[in-house]
This record gives sequence, structure tokens and C-alpha cells, in this order.
Amino acid sequence: MGEIAYITESTVKYLIQSEVESNPEHIHNQIGFAQHLIDTGNIAYQVATKILEKHPSLHHHIHPGIVRLAGYLHDFSKIYEGDFYHEIGTAHLIVQEGDKKLELITGGTLSERKELLKATASILPPDALLYEELGGNDYPQAAIHDCFPEFHERTEYLRRALSQKGILTIEQLALPYTLDQQIGLYADFTNVNGKIISPEERIKELEIRYNDPNSPYYNPFFNNLRRKAIPRILTVTKVIDTLLS
Repeated sequence: MGEIAYITESTVKYLIQSEVESNPEHIHNQIGFAQHLIDTGNIAYQVATKILEKHPSLHHHIHPGIVRLAGYLHDFSKIYEGDFYHEIGTAHLIVQEGDKKLELITGGTLSERKELLKATASILPPDALLYEELGGNDYPQAAIHDCFPEFHERTEYLRRALSQKGILTIEQLALPYTLDQQIGLYADFTNVNGKIISPEERIKELEIRYNDPNSPYYNPFFNNLRRKAIPRILTVTKVIDTLLS
């Protein structure tokens, strides 16, 4: 069986780039997209290991290999289906295809790999705005995107597959309660070109990106939705910054 090993940076980067080249419809900047995913994974790993150096008692709550893998893949399903509900698409893909098809984790037993893949997938839904997009605990009636039914089928599947017992509420699925989830959100939100910037700087950058009519990301509706999540995101980044300081 061998020791548990996660997919390497070079291999996952090749996977991302090859899939983008084969499915170019939804990705505006192919090189930048792949690098963003790699940078997010590496930042997540660095943040996790630094926190554990300062607070070794948290070793049961923070898993550097898992948060790095989640960072590497956090936007992966955008390649195939675009932005809407991409956290659900990616998490579902990891649980369903992360072992045999994608070979994200090798070694150990099948049961061990599947548990690690579920742990990786659970980091993704709390990223950014999914809670608001799903309509919070009024899901599915209040879900804001009219996407094809598979998205909702995947959501229901993940609510069961990622639960230790029973079924997750939308809040439990899509809000960042665990430190691994918070590190994943932090790594993505503060990452610009592979460097960590302050949350305030990132907010300004996103305001420009989504409000500029000349930007390929122009989307005032999405920007207004993002503003609703800012207090939550700032709370999470403050927690991680405190643990890092």
C-alpha cells in the first residue's frame, strides 16, 4: 500500500493546465488561473505549518497537506462549468473522482484515501460566497442562480457524504467553522499573484475587478453579493492573522 502521498505541485499544475487547454470556454486567463490555484495551495500550506509551529496543540485541527490540496483545486470545476456554484462542483469532483481518475492521493488504504478526499472536499464549500448563492438556510427556494439540476443534486449528495452523521445543514456545509476551512478561505482571499495582501487591499482590488465595465470579470450583481459576505470574511482573516502573529 505504501505511505500516504498527495499529488505534487508539478503534477497538479500540469493537470490544471491540460484541462484548461482542452476546455477553454470559461477561463479568461489560462496561465494566471493555473498559477492562482498553485499559489493558493502553497499559501494555505505555509499558513498551516506556521500556525502549527506557534501552536502545536492545534495539530488535530490543522492539516497542512489537506489544505494545500484543497487550495490547488479550489476553483477546478470552473474549467468545465464556470463560476456559479463552482465550490460544489469541485468538492463533488474530488469526492467522486479524486482517487482513481485524478489520483490526488496515493498510498494507504482505499478507506484512508476516501476519508482524506472528503476532508479536502469539505474545505471548499465555505470559500467566499456559496452560502449567499445557495440562499442560506432557505435553500433551495432562495438559491439565486438558475443552474442545471446537477448542481442541486451534487449539493444534496455532499450534505450527506461530508457529514459524520446524518445530513449537513446549508450553514454547516457552506460556512467556515473549522480551522482547515478558515485557512482555505484565508489563502484564497488574501492571495494576489502569490503574495499575501491585507484583506482591506483585497476588498479594494475586487471592487475594481467586478465594477469595471472593461474588466472581463465585470459583474455588479456578484459584487453586491460579495459585500454581504465581507463581515464574515474579515472575521475569518482576523482569526488566522491572530494565530499567525
